[in-house]
Amino acid sequence: MKKLSFFLIVVSNALFSCSKDDAVVSTATVSAIACSSVSFSASANAGVVYSATATVPYAGGNGVAYGAGSSISSTGVTGLTATLQAGTLTTGTGNLNYIISGTPAATGTANFTVSFGGQSCSISLPVSAAVVLPAVYNKIYGASSVTTDGTWVIIKSTGLPDHKSVYYATSNPLYENFSGTTFGGNTFAKNPNTIAAFNYTFKIPLHPVAAATHATTPMGPMGVAINGVPLFNQYAAGGAALSGEIVSFDQGYGHPQQQGGYHYHVEPIKLTAIKGADALLGFLLDGFPVYGPMENGSLATGLDVYHGHTSVTADYPAGIYHYHFSAAAPYLNGNGFWGTAGTVTY
Repeated sequence: MKKLSFFLIVVSNALFSCSKDDAVVSTATVSAIACSSVSFSASANAGVVYSATATVPYAGGNGVAYGAGSSISSTGVTGLTATLQAGTLTTGTGNLNYIISGTPAATGTANFTVSFGGQSCSISLPVSAAVVLPAVYNKIYGASSVTTDGTWVIIKSTGLPDHKSVYYATSNPLYENFSGTTFGGNTFAKNPNTIAAFNYTFKIPLHPVAAATHATTPMGPMGVAINGVPLFNQYAAGGAALSGEIVSFDQGYGHPQQQGGYHYHVEPIKLTAIKGADALLGFLLDGFPVYGPMENGSLATGLDVYHGHTSVTADYPAGIYHYHFSAAAPYLNGNGFWGTAGTVTY
């Protein structure tokens, strides 16, 4: 009987020890979290919708996986929440990621008290005054939205032209048949494509500056017109000469590519007919504005190899570098961007 009791005690202790060890390794723990060293993927402005990642370093991780946390409301500046994202601790040092989202109610500091792995600290997010979008961007009337985060101007558009085109489906109210002469005196020859909507997001610098190295423009959208239609460079698909595609420009001097993305390579005459041949017609991805072919009552002159120059315009009385459309190649842009280009997604 004594031997049996001893055996049961030994087995019981062994099971207790295994259960205890399993509980330890299944719980994520750290020895420290450093909220003072937090970094944010974007800056925050009062009254502007915010969504970014806060990266918080930790030390003494035990290599255990952990789930997503509950949302933590901000104090100080209210209107934001922080939510821990699921992950796996490294053994030693690493980072915790919190998604911070919402709309900060005021300027100041938004604070989040976070607890993880037996440690706590406070994340502090500075909230700056809202950046006012310069009035010139209100001229982009065809965008679904135009906003700024203080660094970029974000322009969202479907890319659909607001004027009539033979490339719209015949059931569309903006469909209009077209034949005869198009850009450059060429006889129009319709391509087989039909206009389709896209979800374009153009991010251009709010404060554009000249680049030290002038990058070539991409195939595809290199800018956006004020009616939300993408601007393309002087080349056809695959980098071929544009001469083979010019015949397919419609009554607005644009056309759709194979996926239905309508765009302009040359002066959008439906816009200049309404706004004027010297008017602001759009922006390239580097943030510099695009104007029609005229300036001060005559054709723009003194254009550099990028097809632009610096001078006073109606929208920029202090002067700014800007591009001009022209009737001859390269039509809008020459050897590349004057500034550093932003991005476009669609």
